Amino acid sequence: MERPLDFDKFIYRGFDLQLIDIHENLKYSKIILYILLPWHLLTSCDKEPEVDPAPDDPMDSVVVEVPEVITPTSHAITIQSVGGKARFWNSTTETEFLMRGVNYFWIMPGIVGERFFGVGDFVESRVRADFIKLKGNGYNTVRIFLDLCNEGPGCIANASGGLSSSYLDNIVKTLRIAKEEGIYLILTSNDLPDEGGYWEISDLGTSPQFAGYRNGHYLTPKGVESAQVYWIDLLKGLYDKSAPFDNVLAWSILNEQWYFKTQPPFSLTTGTVTTANGLNYDMSSIADKKKMAVDGMVHYISKVREVMAKYDPNALVTMGFFAPNYPNPIGLGDFRYVETAGLLSTANLDFFDFHAYSGDDELMPLAENFGMLGFETKPIIMGEFGSFVDRYPTLDDAIQAAQSWMAESCNYGFDGWLYWGLYRASGVGDATWCFFDEGNELLESMSPNEYPDACDEDLLAPVNVALNKSVTASASISGEEPAKAVDGDNDSQWGSGSAPPQWIEIDLEEDIEISKISLRVGQFPTGTTTHVLEGKSSSGSYVVLKTFTGVTDEADVLIFEPIGSANYRYIKITTTASPSWVSWKEIEVYD
Repeated sequence: MERPLDFDKFIYRGFDLQLIDIHENLKYSKIILYILLPWHLLTSCDKEPEVDPAPDDPMDSVVVEVPEVITPTSHAITIQSVGGKARFWNSTTETEFLMRGVNYFWIMPGIVGERFFGVGDFVESRVRADFIKLKGNGYNTVRIFLDLCNEGPGCIANASGGLSSSYLDNIVKTLRIAKEEGIYLILTSNDLPDEGGYWEISDLGTSPQFAGYRNGHYLTPKGVESAQVYWIDLLKGLYDKSAPFDNVLAWSILNEQWYFKTQPPFSLTTGTVTTANGLNYDMSSIADKKKMAVDGMVHYISKVREVMAKYDPNALVTMGFFAPNYPNPIGLGDFRYVETAGLLSTANLDFFDFHAYSGDDELMPLAENFGMLGFETKPIIMGEFGSFVDRYPTLDDAIQAAQSWMAESCNYGFDGWLYWGLYRASGVGDATWCFFDEGNELLESMSPNEYPDACDEDLLAPVNVALNKSVTASASISGEEPAKAVDGDNDSQWGSGSAPPQWIEIDLEEDIEISKISLRVGQFPTGTTTHVLEGKSSSGSYVVLKTFTGVTDEADVLIFEPIGSANYRYIKITTTASPSWVSWKEIEVYD
């Protein structure tokens, strides 16, 4: 799931890096979204791929030059029905495979872009050491982007056409290390490389009915053809280098699929369009547009999987998806249009990879938007999730949020989890806490060795008992009433409109044992402040819990955690010194 696009950030809900590439001759802009963050993928069923029910169109058929003899790889991880529900299964050990892992990317200082497989930047010894560390902590799966390094020297494609042999060598090395160290890989494409000639093929499908980049790529014969050519070059290149596919848990066709809802054909209101599957759709009909979105992606998946099967016929195939924005509106809906509910029973994928990050939207509405509630025919993993640094100010908060998110997700049908990420992306505006922060604390605390049951409801996060409770204050200004301090929105605030001393008091309605109080500062300018935190029971008097004194700034978070048990009904914060008018953006009290 992504955050709003910023030019200087690598994603989402991992990192987003947005670049603009203006094709003067086609008169359109192509926006490339890199999402590294919160990494996801898996392996195979010993069965032939299902047949796409949509009619074939000879225009998007690609002649695949296959070696005379292909030696199919046997994959340990398959899918079986366990108790009536599709589950990952280790056919070697004859046990259920419980996917726990991480997204792995590598951002070089001073370089815009991801360089995990980059020629001259790939570090074989680091990859091996990291895989060993992950395996030692009980993790079994790593998700890696194949092509985030998509343009320029050392990246996946050649400016003269095709893919870089040296870059593919680094993918082969990673596959060998994974096999030797017992780590399974989900290898995902983020997009067609900017170089290599693939977009030149896809762009031939653009027209007034099909905007360039994503919409034209997914819905036109030339767009589908370009994806087939790319995957042929990629898998044939790896196969010809004797790459061991044994520990490929899955090939992921795309990191996150979505259409531009504000561009043709979805922006059209009249006329009929014909997509790559040969079917016609009425653009005056909302139902037809929805059907086109689903049918088009079913066809795209089928055609790409068709060429994948030439080189790794037994592999599992998946695709990642950004969160749909309906029926429940989400904070990151923006211009993306996603259909997943209609794909669950029709797309030729072995499992689905849905992305969901805590800190913005609740998980239940997201699961409902995905259409996954009650769906048990295929596994669904959470291939990206994570705790954002700006949402969770301490690593303890981040760990608790991640554990609780996983535990809750079990109730909605998720079957595997890949945290975002192993390394922090320095300088990224919406970075998540990473496994290697603060002495590997998150790596160890989240590990299957320490936390074997991802669905343990004892790990569900405590409840913010101050949310929407009754509040009084010494003063307030219009639009910044006291209730804004407990509305769950970090962007709103209570504002007194006056200098210290000022106070605010929350009535929790009953005596509650408090585990933590979090105070998010509203302040300008930066300066030294003093805040006195007090609590009292229904029948008692106020006692000072903590006095905070020090330099604070806008959106800083002050934390109080009592030693021993403490029961309070009323919480009061009095500010006695501040360079600013007194205000609080959010006050949270946890049971």
